[in-house]
Amino acid sequence: MPSPELWLICLTAFCAVALLLSILAGLMRLILTIFPPKEETTDAMMIAAVASVVTSLFPGTRITKVEEIR
Repeated sequence: MPSPELWLICLTAFCAVALLLSILAGLMRLILTIFPPKEETTDAMMIAAVASVVTSLFPGTRITKVEEIR
């Protein structure tokens, strides 16, 4: 009984991995469609931390607006 060729084993393994990754990508797409990511909201703890640092550096100041620069 002849042994399988090395290239045939490699090709089969490559096809199996490609198929598995395709299935996983499809599942991820389905999950993201069913459960969309949350909208970004401003964290109250972050605003409090920024206000605390600014008032300690510059006494008497008031924070009116905090926004993230992208």
